[in-house]
Amino acid sequence: MKPLHILAAGSVLGACVFVTLAPIRHRVVVEADPANPVRHLRLESRSLLGLKRPGWGVHLSGAPGWGDGAGGFFLSVAGPIEATLSAWPGFRCSVPMTGSAAGMAVSLTEEGDREAFRTWFVALLEQQLEAPSPAWEPAQRDCAGLLRFAFREALSIHTATWRERVAFSAGPPAQDPSPQFAQGWRVGFPTPEGPQPFAKGAYLRRLACASLGRDLQLARPGDLIFFARGGARSQPDHAMAFVRPDMDGMPMLLYHTGPEGSGDRHQNGRQPGELRRVRLDDLLHHPDPDFRPLPENPAFLGLFRWRLLTDAASDSLLPRS
Repeated sequence: MKPLHILAAGSVLGACVFVTLAPIRHRVVVEADPANPVRHLRLESRSLLGLKRPGWGVHLSGAPGWGDGAGGFFLSVAGPIEATLSAWPGFRCSVPMTGSAAGMAVSLTEEGDREAFRTWFVALLEQQLEAPSPAWEPAQRDCAGLLRFAFREALSIHTATWRERVAFSAGPPAQDPSPQFAQGWRVGFPTPEGPQPFAKGAYLRRLACASLGRDLQLARPGDLIFFARGGARSQPDHAMAFVRPDMDGMPMLLYHTGPEGSGDRHQNGRQPGELRRVRLDDLLHHPDPDFRPLPENPAFLGLFRWRLLTDAASDSLLPRS
């Protein structure tokens, strides 16, 4: 009988340790900045002894967001929403939130301004086919870096000094967007840490673009498509932009292959990549099926448009998926 007594004592001891160390007390913390539309929700959990413990089964519901229970969840708030955090054992807390009154950007209200931005954006993309601009930093030369560069420079005042800095040799493709337009976008791209000059492809898609679905017939020059090799739940790892159609009127896209593309090798042995211009029809038959913009391809995340080109108002930065 003695072994049974020892077993029973061990079970009681294990149960006591479990009860005293398990995360059973929870508190929701909301981190927000009036200048940033992104909210950070995290769960602080403690054991019965008051020790900080990672929550178990932490789950976000009621509002779109990204992240996890360990690092917290990020949400962008377009209007009144109610996000709910739940965790073991039976914890559930709903947090009402409203949109930031500071709204970082305003969409183009005049069609002329929209077209001016779109035309400059495409012209800057296509100019890089001749030679990369000296203003486009070599460290930023990948698919997302190309979009950031053309976006930022399309909003610039295109003076003679600007033309020299960017090495833009072609004639002005359009009038400049109004100088008073989109001051927030000139500060940077939206990220969970606030406006930044650098934003990875995931943040460009989620925070700077609006989804148009998967119908490529809706595409206009300046619109974007995103791909993720791991499917819709992974981080986008490639982006392409629609540019001017070819002589036959066929849609064309331009993209940078990224550091794994062809070209002269860097000192570290990696290839710097190159710019490519491709017909949409050829892309639909790409040798790698992950890069075919087809509805049945889980790696194709769809067609997107810069939010400052949409009809949304000051909430145009905010993700819808």
